Amino acid sequence: MTDVARKGTPSTWFLALAHGLNDGYGSFLSALLPLLIDRLGLSLALAGLLSSIRTSVASFAQPPVGMAVDRVGARWFVLVGPALTTTAMCLLGVLPTYWAAATALVAAGIGTAAFHPAAASLVAAHGNRRGITMALFSAGGTIGSAVGPLLIAAVVGRFAMSATLALLLPAWALVALLVWAIPRGPRPAAQARLKLRYHPNAGQLARLWSIVVLREIVGSSYFTFLAVLWTRRGAPLTLASLSLTVYALAGAVGDIVGGRLSDRFGRRRVIVGSLVGALPCLYLFLLSDGWLSLLFLALAAVMLLASSPVSVVLGQELFPQQRGTVSGVLMGLAWGVGGLLITLVGYFGDLLGLNVALGILTCLLVPAALLGVGLKEPAPTG
Repeated sequence: MTDVARKGTPSTWFLALAHGLNDGYGSFLSALLPLLIDRLGLSLALAGLLSSIRTSVASFAQPPVGMAVDRVGARWFVLVGPALTTTAMCLLGVLPTYWAAATALVAAGIGTAAFHPAAASLVAAHGNRRGITMALFSAGGTIGSAVGPLLIAAVVGRFAMSATLALLLPAWALVALLVWAIPRGPRPAAQARLKLRYHPNAGQLARLWSIVVLREIVGSSYFTFLAVLWTRRGAPLTLASLSLTVYALAGAVGDIVGGRLSDRFGRRRVIVGSLVGALPCLYLFLLSDGWLSLLFLALAAVMLLASSPVSVVLGQELFPQQRGTVSGVLMGLAWGVGGLLITLVGYFGDLLGLNVALGILTCLLVPAALLGVGLKEPAPTG
């Protein structure tokens, strides 16, 4: 901890813990939604709007938050973000009306938007091993998202909806730990910064952003419709639920593997290799069944998500003085745009069949990989 304090940079493990806390509690909604529908008498449209509210705020608020991080520093955003997210999500179990729940989800979205670009900018301060540190940070969030629904389902199933309030205690305890563990650090230097669109690397950022959007459309669509796909194959709900956990945990492995390889072989190679490698794995998943299909799904998640933290690191290296802003653009704006297009995927699933729609969608990885070939990495600064 002495080394951490000396550098003014929090340990990667604390940042990964904060990421797991924020995203784990943020994932409560998927498990609570059936109960909220019953208790508040919601239609599916209104229930879906609740999810869209949180996702939209969490995604599209990240770029302006990233700009603020570059100007005033990251520490308080990293602390306030999880505190706001966890508090708002725990209140869902007791709020009496639809609009109260919607307001809580807006707050949760703001907390998530505050946390991600700020924490990513701190991860970028870890020197020459940014790939693996960003990967560990990303894996913390992925694991949290996998564990969160299981945790809230167990608590509510064992007790009652109001028991969500009890989960405030461990959340606040972990936030208190983060207050102690994350040093204040120096304020960002007041220096002139080119606007992103006038920066010499603006074209590279646009290329990288396009890659992230295409990858997010594919990845989010598979994850969104995974359980539906399995049940329509005739699989039991337990196997369908297991596939979601397998996908999330395999993605965490992909985060770490991709980050480590990018430190050794370069960001561009890992981004292109992961996109190309994911392509056959996804098709083999669609064409197989049973446990073999689950294996191909895990391999596809490892390959596809291996480029996720690497993309953010490359963006930060292209814009070293605007790490928060770039993180917000790549983590928030790109994910938000990609997520909005999932509705269109569902439409084609109704029209052509889910298997066919996902098969066509997977072709988006081809232009993503071709865009990746043209990426340029900045020279190492040592």
